[in-house]
Formats: sequence, structure tokens, C-alpha cells
Amino acid sequence: QTCALPICFEYLAVILFIHSCLAQNNIIKTSNMKNINIVEFNSHQINGEYIRKMDDGTVVIQVGDSSGYTERQIPESGWFYSYKEFYGSGELKTEGKLFKKGEFQSGIWSQYDESGKLISTTNYDEPYKLTIDSVLAIIKSEKIPFSLENKYNEITREVLDSIAIWYVNWRIQQNRVETIEILDESGKTRSRNFYLINKN
Repeated sequence: QTCALPICFEYLAVILFIHSCLAQNNIIKTSNMKNINIVEFNSHQINGEYIRKMDDGTVVIQVGDSSGYTERQIPESGWFYSYKEFYGSGELKTEGKLFKKGEFQSGIWSQYDESGKLISTTNYDEPYKLTIDSVLAIIKSEKIPFSLENKYNEITREVLDSIAIWYVNWRIQQNRVETIEILDESGKTRSRNFYLINKN
């Protein structure tokens, strides 16, 4: 009794081809997970906004219409959250991370065309030597009270005339917000100031 080798190999080739197709389909499905589910959004949205809380405590906020969508995934802990923009088709357009207490862009942000092809990346941390942990350590050494819970606490940053600067706001008195600047190059603080809050 013999097995025709060409037939056996052909059978094996067909099995491998099917597995290969399934694997490719899985890859496609995985990459599409970045897209917004428009059907789900439309069935749950109220006035163009769909908010839900995941099992791990992450709050997902989706906003938009057929002209385009945005999505914020805000975890309970940590200083950053995920931000995405989508084309009206639901395809991913932009993704990156924002700082919770100041909304500045951090890390590497990616831009895609409508076919899903990556067209550019930008590292928003590149101009800065200090990390957010370094800035928080400086804030602590200055005995500045700073927390996620206080809505008047804020950290922002910018490069002004080739000088990288961090700005910190916090409140001690009811109607007064304190401010300070931190030079990124040296980590030294300068320009302490304050502004008053209008009760109205």
C-alpha cells in the first residue's frame, strides 16, 4: 500500500493555505480594532456624545458625527490618557497621549491617511529634558500641593524663544491660584505669581 506523495503534499499545501488565510484575516481584524465602531456609537450616542465606563474603571468618551470623531480613554490612575481622532469613515486619523492636568501632548503621536497608512510621527517630548516625574519631584521639593483631584492644579509646557518652560498652577486660598515657572534646562523655578478667581 502506497500513498501518492504528490497528493499528500497537495493536501498539506491546502491546509497550510487555509491557515495562512485565517492568520491574515486575524491580522486585519486586529488592525481594525483601532477604528471607531460607528454602528455602536450611533446606537448609544446622545447629542453626539457616547460615554461609558469599562470594567477596569477607564472612562471612554466618544464625540462626533459623520464628519469625524474623537475618543478619550481616561484610566482611573496615572497622569496621562489616550486620545484618538477618526475620519468620518471611522478610520483612525491621529493617536497619542495627553496629560490629564493640563492637556499637553506627550510622547509619540501618529498620523494616518484614510486607508490606514501611517504618514507621520511626532515626538512631543523631544524638546524637553525634564520628564513629568522630574517636574512633580520639583513641585514636591517646593512644597507645592498638587493632586489629580484639585481642579485648579495644572501643568503645561511650551518652548518660548528657544527656551523650554514648564508652568504649574495650584490653589491654596479659595479665590486665588498660585503660579510658577520651571526652566526645563536647569530645573530651577522662577517667576512666582498668582491670579484671582472670579466667583461668578
